[in-house]
Amino acid sequence: MLKKILDGFFLLRIPLLAPVWTIFLVGWITGNSNACPGGFFVNADLLKSTSDAWIILGGFSLAVASIYVVNQIADIESDRINHKLFILPNGFISVKTAWVLSAFCAISGLIIASLFGKIFLTLFIISLILGQLYNLPPASLKNHAFGGLIANVLGHGMVTYLVGWFSAYVNTPITIEMFRTAVISSLAPALANGAVYLATTVPDADGDRSTGKQTFSVKYGEKATAIFSAIMCAGALITSFLMNYNAWVMIIPTAISVVFFSYFAFTTKKEIAFKAFKWPVFLLSASVVLFQPEYGLLILLTFFGSRLYYKWRFNFDYPTFKSK
Repeated sequence: MLKKILDGFFLLRIPLLAPVWTIFLVGWITGNSNACPGGFFVNADLLKSTSDAWIILGGFSLAVASIYVVNQIADIESDRINHKLFILPNGFISVKTAWVLSAFCAISGLIIASLFGKIFLTLFIISLILGQLYNLPPASLKNHAFGGLIANVLGHGMVTYLVGWFSAYVNTPITIEMFRTAVISSLAPALANGAVYLATTVPDADGDRSTGKQTFSVKYGEKATAIFSAIMCAGALITSFLMNYNAWVMIIPTAISVVFFSYFAFTTKKEIAFKAFKWPVFLLSASVVLFQPEYGLLILLTFFGSRLYYKWRFNFDYPTFKSK
């Protein structure tokens, strides 16, 4: 019974929620004029805003987790070939149960969003729609070069950031000027997420090609993918200067990431691709922890809890910073 419960929990791809949490919190930090290093531990006035943000993030995590479950349902065969995931391909959780779990997470997320206003409910719905367009036919954007890229730029990048940004303005009337500022600020994480997504398609190219996927790497080759991902990372660095508050949280990690992506574009080595899409996320998360110290504890619990589960259940080291 314990195995089934843990299998269901980790079917939500908890480790992959960490980048979502990071982008969300970057939105809250760069949209919040009161955000400061140390968070509510040094500024008690931030406690209410922080609490609201964490509740909204919990709801958004459920919505994103529902998308991840659908992604695994759609990708059972390619995941088996790429040796990426084990729970569905090995039958530890049935596809029917996975669908039920996905629906439960989506509905729960939408209920939480509705408690905080129309802007959050709208963004959650957009995220869920993008997720279905990404995973399921007839669109199946994940199987197309630019479809997959655009879905990740808009979904994991822009929408996730906007949910975080507006979490700093709960119970505040949203004006057109505020929305414009939020969208401009979201350009940097949107481009950064696009760069990371492109890098992830390189190690998976062989498995994706064998299952008929036309990802960016499959269609245009590893070199073009590496170069384009470096260009997007550079674009993220430039646009990060447009963020409203505490822009350095994005600027410094992105500047370091440009080095990784430039080296990736120069070498086109798969092991460098892993570094290009793993280390930037780590660096950005470390910056966020300065403003949200409690987030550091969540990251540690997620990392080591996931390591214990995958080692115990599958004798597999995951998550890891090694090239796998």
